[in-house]
Amino acid sequence: MKRVTASDARKNWFRLLDEAAAGEKIVIERRGRRIVLSREELEEKEERMEIPDYRELIQVPNAEEADCWSWDWSEDGVELVEKPRP
Repeated sequence: MKRVTASDARKNWFRLLDEAAAGEKIVIERRGRRIVLSREELEEKEERMEIPDYRELIQVPNAEEADCWSWDWSEDGVELVEKPRP
């Protein structure tokens, strides 16, 4: 178990989060009080939760040509134009 002061925790917050995520318990002490930072152990079912596949929801026609277009700004307004290909 690692012990740090609140000031040290503030200076090294992201490193401490990484350590806690890796399984280390960290005690942060401030004014005589202790706060424990630790990873929550999830049930097996929660750990196996899969990330949804959004490819079916987000479809773009001609996605391979998406970078071939640009906006042309002028005094007359805005126009969508095809960019010259390299």
